[in-house]
Amino acid sequence: MLIRILVKVFSLFTILCLLLLGCAGVPTTRVRPYSWDDPYWKAEIYESKDPESVIVTEGDLYRNYREIATIYTEGRPKNKQEAFSLMRRLVCKFGADAVIKVRKKKNKNYEGIVVLFN
Repeated sequence: MLIRILVKVFSLFTILCLLLLGCAGVPTTRVRPYSWDDPYWKAEIYESKDPESVIVTEGDLYRNYREIATIYTEGRPKNKQEAFSLMRRLVCKFGADAVIKVRKKKNKNYEGIVVLFN
């Protein structure tokens, strides 16, 4: 009798643990272009860059640039450095020069503006 109860409790505990682990999201990033009609996005030929060459900052830049998209994280990155790294890895694939005005939102995700230098 005691063994049956222990088996049921253990199996319920195992299922609960699997559910909780399955719900824990892995942080990712998404890009939302301002306009798909922008010639940059229509060309679909992007020159990728080294992730370390992409500038990510909470402030603005004293340089001429063109805003092309909004980038945001999902899955609550652990800290600002992880969020910046996620953003760098994504925007370097399509040749963006920087992510500016990055801010932490109430839901603990980050959002910024993707730019190209003129």
